[in-house]
Amino acid sequence: MKSRGMSVAAIAAALLTCMGIAQAQKKAPPPIGALPLDKVVEMLDRNGNGCVDLEEGRNYTSRRYHALDANHDGTLDAAEAPPGPMETTPERPISLEAWQDAYTVRFAGFDKDGNGCLSRDEIEAGRAGLAQGGQ
Repeated sequence: MKSRGMSVAAIAAALLTCMGIAQAQKKAPPPIGALPLDKVVEMLDRNGNGCVDLEEGRNYTSRRYHALDANHDGTLDAAEAPPGPMETTPERPISLEAWQDAYTVRFAGFDKDGNGCLSRDEIEAGRAGLAQGGQ
């Protein structure tokens, strides 16, 4: 009887571990718009040049897209990624290509000096524009 109790405890521990791993895998990075401004450049600036270039932003949105695609069908539906004010686009279902295209459009709108890299000031101004109803 003692070994049966230990077996049940071991199985329960294994199941809890698996559940924890599954929950950790489900957690997607937040929308870029939901990140505090000081974190945007810190998290996305992979080459350390002090600003976020288009490739860095698209890479982040790609990682987020794949983390959100719970059923791995190559599209995000409203259940996987509810449209919201911090999202790049409310379009659902949406493919990775369309998701990244929407990010590229928003990036271009933020990149006021046209140098292909978003400074903190450009990100802050772009967010303020969105908060006032801009695209």
